Amino acid sequence: MKGIDSDDERKERLEDAVRHAVETALTDKQREAVELHFFEGLSQSEIARRLGISQQVVQKRLYGAVRHGTTVGGAIARLREVLSPLCRVEHGP
Repeated sequence: MKGIDSDDERKERLEDAVRHAVETALTDKQREAVELHFFEGLSQSEIARRLGISQQVVQKRLYGAVRHGTTVGGAIARLREVLSPLCRVEHGP
């Protein structure tokens, strides 16, 4: 049917949106950790070795750190924030 996207088209649009969000919404250090972890499939310890940093630093870049009882920073939270409107559109209200 014309005007209705196939599952493949929706998936491609979503993947494009995720890649765009990774490129534009994250710091360089967060982007590097996300790309290595999610797109290249490296573990946190593999990323740490490759970048010459501790695994704890990789985890903080990906998931943030708790300060005064609140999680701050973290690429995953930032991506969730940036992409949440798209997910509501894709899945409906």
